[in-house]
Amino acid sequence: MCTDVPVLRDDVVTLRGHRAGDVDRVLEMASDPEMGRWTTVPTPYTRADAEKFVFESVPRGWSGGSAMSWAIEYDGRFVGNVDIRGESVVADIGFALHPDARGRGLMRRAAELALAYAFERAGKRVVHWKAPVGNLASLRVAHACGFTLHARVPDLLDLRGDLRDAWCGSIRADDTADPKSAWWATTFETERFRLRPLAEKDDERIRETLDDPVSRKYLFGRPSPLTIEHAAAERTRKWWTAARGETCTWAVTDPADDVYLGDITLLDIDEVTGAEAGFYTHPDSRGVGALGETFPAVVEHAFDVLGLRRLTLFAADSNTGSKALAEAAGFRWFGTQPLAARSDGVFEDLVGYELLRP
Repeated sequence: MCTDVPVLRDDVVTLRGHRAGDVDRVLEMASDPEMGRWTTVPTPYTRADAEKFVFESVPRGWSGGSAMSWAIEYDGRFVGNVDIRGESVVADIGFALHPDARGRGLMRRAAELALAYAFERAGKRVVHWKAPVGNLASLRVAHACGFTLHARVPDLLDLRGDLRDAWCGSIRADDTADPKSAWWATTFETERFRLRPLAEKDDERIRETLDDPVSRKYLFGRPSPLTIEHAAAERTRKWWTAARGETCTWAVTDPADDVYLGDITLLDIDEVTGAEAGFYTHPDSRGVGALGETFPAVVEHAFDVLGLRRLTLFAADSNTGSKALAEAAGFRWFGTQPLAARSDGVFEDLVGYELLRP
């Protein structure tokens, strides 16, 4: 163990050196399925692996200057790790949290303490963050800590021989620690439905929605067959663009069972031009008024909560359902682009609607 690790603390968490008493908790944390899914920890993870980490890997990082690794302590017990890795002024951050400590904002606090030390005491000029695409918890921490979210990079990570695309971001020593983009991950309800962020459990219903013949008629360029992996890619793309402040998507669900009935998205969000609205409906949810009730609620939310000034909506001229939904929500026609839409492979006119904030 390393005894000269700088102790960092705020009024909730403490960063300190690892101790022998942390081994059991390290073992529990690293054995959690989420750790095996998103990190390079050995699977299965053994007590010997935990002891090697605490007694060898962490001290070697500190003594050799290759990594500053702190144990995160909360309420008197070990709850995770945060690392700043790299010997030059350019570094990487890594972090992990014990399952029983998640959902309390602890990792954001720990990461902020580690980043402040890296910049103010260790001379780091930039710290990079990367995570496998789909690791929503890691994305939330990076966003909350003020990382600029740059790009999705193909095949950047090797997770035990499995090449994975990565979300990437960075924060510089002179950057502020506040989020660099608005992430409108809100949940609210109408009389009969709940609107919430997309979840991984929605993937099969998303696949069924996108693969439905009615959807395919107006959404050309979809793979065939459309797999669960394609649906997952659609979901993670929307998570990423939401974190960057570019879009906001709500799954429309029944509060009784939280099953996905469709989704509504605001695209290309801009404080000047507003946003474009779009939506999907699951085939077995049509005719129950799900979008008829929730789309006007999203419009109201966009104006009153998000502060947008203008919404647009575009539909193929033959898409009578979308056109009727727009008009029922108060949108008005503002123009038609000849032969700018494609339905079942045939070009047709694209109709544009807009609605200004009252």
